[in-house]
Amino acid sequence: MKKYSRLFKKKRGIIPLSLVALLVFANACISLRMSDKDVIKSFEKDTRTPKIYHTNYKGKSMRYIASKPFDNNLPTLLFLHGAPGSSSDFYRYLKDSILDTKANLISIDRLGYGYSNYGKAETSLTEQAESTFSILKENQVKDAVVIGWSYGGTIAAKLVALHPEIIKHVVLIAPAISPADEKYFAIGKIAKWGLTRWMVPKVFRVAEDEKLSHAEELRLMLPDWQTIQRPVTYYHGDKDKIVPYANATFIKNQMPANMLDLITIKGGSHFIVFKNDDLIKTELLRIIDNI
Repeated sequence: MKKYSRLFKKKRGIIPLSLVALLVFANACISLRMSDKDVIKSFEKDTRTPKIYHTNYKGKSMRYIASKPFDNNLPTLLFLHGAPGSSSDFYRYLKDSILDTKANLISIDRLGYGYSNYGKAETSLTEQAESTFSILKENQVKDAVVIGWSYGGTIAAKLVALHPEIIKHVVLIAPAISPADEKYFAIGKIAKWGLTRWMVPKVFRVAEDEKLSHAEELRLMLPDWQTIQRPVTYYHGDKDKIVPYANATFIKNQMPANMLDLITIKGGSHFIVFKNDDLIKTELLRIIDNI
């Protein structure tokens, strides 16, 4: 019995040490971002040639990827990723040849992610939205459709509330928008505690910082919902375990029924942006044709 007791104690000590080693390894290897060179290689595999832009917002670097040089005679689809994430989450949309012929397609590294002030969290929804708007303004966009997934959906909604003059339609995909239904995962505490935060990859630290302030930011945003006067297409999977489906009920109570097209994906997870991309692309084509 003593032999097994000693063995258990040894193994019990190995587990936390293994976790520390894993976190340190992850910190060195995981960034969830692609260099300019790797972006070009990714598009070349699909015989596409992207345009990569580096700009500045209030002294902070920002990067965004476009499917082609801007054509101001076309509407613009702008994609906003979640937390964590990067512009690469939407490359499958930028590579779509049909979408590309009908619109300018842009995917942004949000502040704190990718190559946009990487590792430094910007927790203000207003600042996230305004930094996004600066890219539209820089390119003299007049007709924009904003597509936001997860945390990016919140920013998309904030953007249309602030700048309805150029935003013609909003597509929200499993957005985290309800302050009462904000879900917190205990594992995030590893990125919060001072003793362990240094071990966590920067991209997850940024996501945790955003998460900790998100409910309050959503409460501050509550009055904005009454000001949105643009059509909203909303997708949510009813089996989403990351952003609860209750967010769909929230938006139904916030917006006039004639302004909201709520689409429930039966059995859908949080990753419908990838698994149901054909459905979303079809809707984007419909929106473009009606601008």
